[in-house]
Amino acid sequence: MPGKKLNNIIYSFSKWLVRVVFRLAFGYRYEGRGNIPSAGPLIIASNHCSYFDPPTVGAAVSRPIYFMAKTELFANPFYGGLIRYFHSVPVRRGGMDWKAMENLKRILKEDGVLIMFPQGTRRAEGAELGKPKFGVGMLAQETQATIIPTFMVGTGRLKDAFLRRRPMRVYYGEPIGPEDYAAFEEGPRGQLQIAELVMDRIAELARSHYPEEFVSGNPQR
Repeated sequence: MPGKKLNNIIYSFSKWLVRVVFRLAFGYRYEGRGNIPSAGPLIIASNHCSYFDPPTVGAAVSRPIYFMAKTELFANPFYGGLIRYFHSVPVRRGGMDWKAMENLKRILKEDGVLIMFPQGTRRAEGAELGKPKFGVGMLAQETQATIIPTFMVGTGRLKDAFLRRRPMRVYYGEPIGPEDYAAFEEGPRGQLQIAELVMDRIAELARSHYPEEFVSGNPQR
């Protein structure tokens, strides 16, 4: 289908353009891209600092990606249409949005790629890594998705990134496959354990790349 082919070209070009612009403007670099599987259901789970996080994390991923956006962002027809075009999934705030979760499960069961932020809300860059919500564990457990723990810096301090004091960096960690969480019990308790495992791996990435700041997963001031 010509329309679908054109959309794929535009989508791929847009991700390439983001990489180029972020590299020139903010010193954007990434490591561990080879850890990202080329097929199968996949969750890329990252820390969360700013609204720049989804394109920053997703720009280096060759596969089409989906991400969540609060429903209020879809109120503007132009902006709402734009973020829908780039695979955003509306999620209602203030409790579990089960309709959105079903949409996310469908995406993963169709071997899609989903960007998630296990902490839920944004935290200032350099702040303590937060405790995770169980959503990432629920989606993984119910779809048998592989999870890529990811740590990034620079998006929460764009001025510093622009001046190269703290450039944008994205680190993709070793995959957490279904075999790694198979022993966890089915249900909320096991799903929270999966989420905690993911946050532990994100903290390990933070410690390994920024040892002067992160000890035991938390920043030292």
